[in-house]
Amino acid sequence: MFKDLLKKLHGSLHLSVIDRDGSVIDEFVGDNLVVASGYTAAAEALAGVQGAAITQVAVGTSSVEPSETDTVITNAVNVDIQNVEYPADGMVRFNFTIDYDTAVGMTICEFGLLTTDGRLFSRKVREAIEKTEAMSIVGAWDITI
Repeated sequence: MFKDLLKKLHGSLHLSVIDRDGSVIDEFVGDNLVVASGYTAAAEALAGVQGAAITQVAVGTSSVEPSETDTVITNAVNVDIQNVEYPADGMVRFNFTIDYDTAVGMTICEFGLLTTDGRLFSRKVREAIEKTEAMSIVGAWDITI
């Protein structure tokens, strides 16, 4: 029964790739996989455990499809969450930016939400973004309980 309840925990990643003129050159929306350590972190966050809060997004280079047993982002570059919103009952949104000077030269294929203590909460793989200094990636990651 507990595992069925946890399956209701899900997320969606929203990305906009923006050039230096402010024009959107690519957009993406896709569901993510909450991994096993994410379920543990969610339970711990409800209990007030330090380190269980989501505070960062990582980008990486692996194109391997997500699995519940995933624990890391390959060749990770981490950025802090800029702000948190609550757009609907039972939903939290983590806003972030991969700035122009961050992850330059990386072929970004994966995204992950990370807890304060560095645990992977959820993971999403998408078509590669060849990151240059001429683009930023603005994201919103929704988690719904």
